[in-house]
Amino acid sequence: MPQIPATYLDIIRKLVSSLVVLLLTLGTNRAASNLLRTRIKDPSHTHTLRMLVRNTVFFIGSAAILAIWLGFGSNFTVAMGILGAGIAFASQEVIGSFAGYLNIVTGNLFRIGDRVRIGNVVGDVLDITILRTTVMEIGEWVKADQYTGRIVSIANRVVFSEPVFNYTQHWHYLWDEIMIPITYDSNWRRAAEIMLEQGQEYSSCFLIQAKTELGDTMKRYPALRDTPVEPMLYIVMTDNWIEMTLRYVVEAWQRREVKGQLHRELLQCFGSEADITVASATFEIVGFPPLKSEIKHSQ
Repeated sequence: MPQIPATYLDIIRKLVSSLVVLLLTLGTNRAASNLLRTRIKDPSHTHTLRMLVRNTVFFIGSAAILAIWLGFGSNFTVAMGILGAGIAFASQEVIGSFAGYLNIVTGNLFRIGDRVRIGNVVGDVLDITILRTTVMEIGEWVKADQYTGRIVSIANRVVFSEPVFNYTQHWHYLWDEIMIPITYDSNWRRAAEIMLEQGQEYSSCFLIQAKTELGDTMKRYPALRDTPVEPMLYIVMTDNWIEMTLRYVVEAWQRREVKGQLHRELLQCFGSEADITVASATFEIVGFPPLKSEIKHSQ
């Protein structure tokens, strides 16, 4: 009976070992995902940790398979050195994105589920991989903070060169404003009362939670000044009208809905007040230049 050459046996052994490592990698990833799903109730935390475990497990599995085929001796060291130098030279963008990934994870720049702005892209983070961050875009041709339907992939290296704005990392609220101009002959005191009443009625249900979260954020960042979260009204006199500006806090994901709701309620309230008039830009024509026919007739 002919014997199988040792070279073929070695290849078969490496193939079987690689298959075992692959199966172990897939099984470990699935077991870790199920464990995280049962232990952690917050979906955004679960997704973030699953992503981190998935990337770590597959990286270790890939390194193990590479070691099986190259061995752990001097050949493995030389091969890894040459491979690393080649990758470093030819894949600078990839290395930058991997470094950006480490910065995102260790620096806690953002996590899955956060609403962020990275460079010129604004949206909700859907996934974070070793090289790219996936975002569901908001804004762009849509006027306010609502989805456009486009999913944007951003190279992680961008976090080193562009500012990263996180809307929801430590505090789930934003300050927003509504400005309504009223004429000078309006009852501005009554208008101020109405705007404050509407702002207080809207925000009364979550002010305690907003204060608590803001207090926790101030403990994390002591330089942050204590700022009231209650609705406030600011009045400015201009050449044309009185600007009535309502400042209030709103959940980051509800900004457009709340602004539309407050505008509708304020319009209804102002409409029922006979002495409040919303101002608009007007132009007064003081005269016309003489027409050509009139000029000829006078001559």
